[in-house]
Amino acid sequence: MDELYVVRHEPTWREEPEPDDEYDNDTDHKTVYALFGLAIYKANCLEHSLVNTLALTKIITAREQGEQLIRDPWTQGFKDMMGKLIKRVEPHTSAYPEVVDDLTRSLKRRNDLVHNFWRERIPDIVSDAGRARLCADLKADCWLLTQTDERFSAWVLDPIMESMGITAEAVEAQYAKERREAMARYETEAFTAGEDSA
Repeated sequence: MDELYVVRHEPTWREEPEPDDEYDNDTDHKTVYALFGLAIYKANCLEHSLVNTLALTKIITAREQGEQLIRDPWTQGFKDMMGKLIKRVEPHTSAYPEVVDDLTRSLKRRNDLVHNFWRERIPDIVSDAGRARLCADLKADCWLLTQTDERFSAWVLDPIMESMGITAEAVEAQYAKERREAMARYETEAFTAGEDSA
């Protein structure tokens, strides 16, 4: 509970999907699977933002009431699925109908990806045209989930974080620290040897 859980994404909040040059434009099997994985990852990032909102508001409430939290406020959120998380953040989103609409559409797409996508769309993978449709649809899902996360963060999560003194710079610093630690865990001697001579 002492550390900030960080999910970072580059801002891309646009009214239109990203241009295709943001992604690999191949339509082979590997690209379809990679785009599917990316869409699921983006749904997970959105879920993480919802959990962060719930945990931080729990911390704020405890502070205001002079209480000490016994349990990690992130624990329950990470057990809940997106639909339940969206219901739990309703007090924070009700003033933003655009965010509510985004969350509703994102939940529908996330559920379709997780529960129906391969069962319903597997015939499309056998042809070039079918794979191209799958890739286009998965890119649209990635865009929707990213845009929803960014709008939700900008209108709901960021103000909560700022009220706690958690700045964008602090999040960036935490992300950089975690990235350095991850790189250090996975760097090989051959990889770092090349950097030493540079």
